[in-house]
Amino acid sequence: MNMAGATTADPGSAATQPDRWQPDLVSWNTTGRCNLRCSHCYLKAGEAGPGELSLEEGRQLIDQLVAAGTKMLILTGGEPLMRRDTVPLAAHASSRGLLVVLGTNGMLLNPRLVEELKEAGVAGVGISLDSLDLAKHDAFRGVSGAWEGAVRGLRLCVAQGLPVLLQMTVLPWNYGEVEEVLEFSHREGATAFNLYFLVCTGRGERLSDITPEQYEQALGSLVEAQRRYPRMMVRARCAPQITRIASQGTSALVGNAGCLAARQYCRITPTGQVTPCPYLPLVAGSVRRQAFGDIWQAAPLLERLRYGTPGGRCGSCDFLKLCGGCRARAFALTGDILGEEPWCSYHPAGRLAAQEEVHAHWTAEAQERLQRIPGFLRPRVKVAVERYAESHGEEAITLATMAAAFEALGRGLPFHRPQARGASHAPGADS
Repeated sequence: MNMAGATTADPGSAATQPDRWQPDLVSWNTTGRCNLRCSHCYLKAGEAGPGELSLEEGRQLIDQLVAAGTKMLILTGGEPLMRRDTVPLAAHASSRGLLVVLGTNGMLLNPRLVEELKEAGVAGVGISLDSLDLAKHDAFRGVSGAWEGAVRGLRLCVAQGLPVLLQMTVLPWNYGEVEEVLEFSHREGATAFNLYFLVCTGRGERLSDITPEQYEQALGSLVEAQRRYPRMMVRARCAPQITRIASQGTSALVGNAGCLAARQYCRITPTGQVTPCPYLPLVAGSVRRQAFGDIWQAAPLLERLRYGTPGGRCGSCDFLKLCGGCRARAFALTGDILGEEPWCSYHPAGRLAAQEEVHAHWTAEAQERLQRIPGFLRPRVKVAVERYAESHGEEAITLATMAAAFEALGRGLPFHRPQARGASHAPGADS
């Protein structure tokens, strides 16, 4: 089956028109096949479903992502390594200048495969570890040996110089382990740590979440962890309110500013459907029927998320522009994508003006350095540096200010961009 607008974008099409909304980061569920049966899986992964995108369709999709302005591609599943063509897909993406990250449970990694992934240009891998208790992790992941496989994969990658982002989903049963898993991540040499907060969709509909008060406490612990482990990037996922907590504590936690769904991020399913994020099961279009760039620019669902104002406390919140609440959680619990974030305990002060950008003078050298930061991170880095400068009474932002802010906030980029063997260098690939 041919994909719409397969390999090139017409110069006058929506895919090539400049727009403030750019799909900088795209996550592609390459398959529904998985060797685990995780309790919270939004995809209900297990066996491959009918009609998954082929290798050729995948290459065409990657070309369309590049034409639309994508900078970073996450290849995930299910378990993407259960596809025999994951390495060729990664190689094609990196040859087109994309920063490629692989989301895996780690069980299928071996020394030869890690080397193949590096040669294909994969910049890093995300591996999940939800507990330091082997039995608890395996029970949550649904398969005996999952813990050992994850830790073995982590150590293989670190030993062979492939950066690892360790990921943990926090729930009532492992809430007390967040600090321990963070320390383990740092000790094992992980480049970054992501703490995921539950969105009740897929198999996760059957799970109980932590309380809003525990959300606040967990997010506060991440802000403190970034100070404690400045060389490891610490982030929260599906909890945009960390921006509020970080800014209130004069930290900005680079890479954590608000929900990116439909603004700088989207997800593609194994069969080519485009959704705003993995946890928001509403379809904006199909790449088998329409070019990805056209879907991104004009889909009514994506436009509603971009231009609609959330209701309830979110709509009147002084952190609306920096946070905005998790739209997937609002939809899962209220049925409205623009509903109030149900799991936020903050009561707005009603000062929307506090949301606006901090106006500060950037020197030419600092502005030039800012432009070399990848587009999907640049706005958040800008806010982080300006908040740092404001809190330290600096009227002008210089290179020295940026360096001090980066040191205080921790490393801003979890993965480097390797050059795949035989890859062609795309403009802006070394940003």
